[in-house]
Amino acid sequence: MRTIGVLLLPGTRVFDFAVVNEVWSVDRTPHEVGPFEVRLCGPAKRPVELHPAGSVTPSHGLTGLTGCDLVVVLGRADPRADVPATVRVALRAVHAEGVTVAALCSGAFTLAAAGLLDGRRATTHWALLDELASAYPTTTVERDVLYTEHDGLLTSAGVVGGLDLCLHLVRRDLGIRVANTLARRLVMPAVRQGGQAQYVDAPVPARPDRGDIATTIDWALSALSDPIGVPELAARTQMSPRAFHRAFVAAVGDTPGRWLLLQRLRLAQLLLETTPLSVERVATRSGLGTPANLRRRMRAEFGTTPSTYRRTFAS
Repeated sequence: MRTIGVLLLPGTRVFDFAVVNEVWSVDRTPHEVGPFEVRLCGPAKRPVELHPAGSVTPSHGLTGLTGCDLVVVLGRADPRADVPATVRVALRAVHAEGVTVAALCSGAFTLAAAGLLDGRRATTHWALLDELASAYPTTTVERDVLYTEHDGLLTSAGVVGGLDLCLHLVRRDLGIRVANTLARRLVMPAVRQGGQAQYVDAPVPARPDRGDIATTIDWALSALSDPIGVPELAARTQMSPRAFHRAFVAAVGDTPGRWLLLQRLRLAQLLLETTPLSVERVATRSGLGTPANLRRRMRAEFGTTPSTYRRTFAS
């Protein structure tokens, strides 16, 4: 993922445009992130009005999308605004070539207008979910996720969900070490899982404010190699398992068992990238126990094996 094509249409949201450029246009090569080539592509090389203010002139026409490793479709102020036929054709062509196409926020409507979401899963800003489902009934609209990935097409929830999706793409294609470095530079959590709810009423911070849950999380992260499970987490908070489960989900947005598994998998990824430890030692150090369990969990979560992951992302 080195060349990123950004589709610019009238009414493109400034925030979405800023997110893409903050992730891929800023020179972070001193921190071992990048370099990337970002192509700003539009139907014509004329200034494109942004919402709510400003404009930008594309550096490329639609042909600039060809040859990219990733094409990002930005959200628009009017999600149902016209999508020119040339744009629809160009998006279908790059997807047919095997290029990953990602839509931020209401950009899902642009993909749908191009026919790319027919029979596929997608999401968008929570306030637009019903509209997306009504306008494109052949699309399976996911309502409680931050982002979706289906057949090389990705969509995200609104606003900050787009940044989560961008970090997911960096992590998927460049490894967890690069994604962690980028997240630190952006001062945001390295991972918010795609299946996490959008939290319409009360967004949840990366580290919960509730003291007993936050303290338990800190303790668990320092003891991932130990044989701890949900009962031990509940005991740390002096709650019953049922009460702890409810409190944890309310504070973190995920079940304690799922959260613990994902932390162990992230640690395993980091160890595979940055150390020469054997797969057996990585399994032990990450708390996943055996190489067989590590392989099974990584294949289920990431679609790869520890050895393949190491060959791809080792420092």
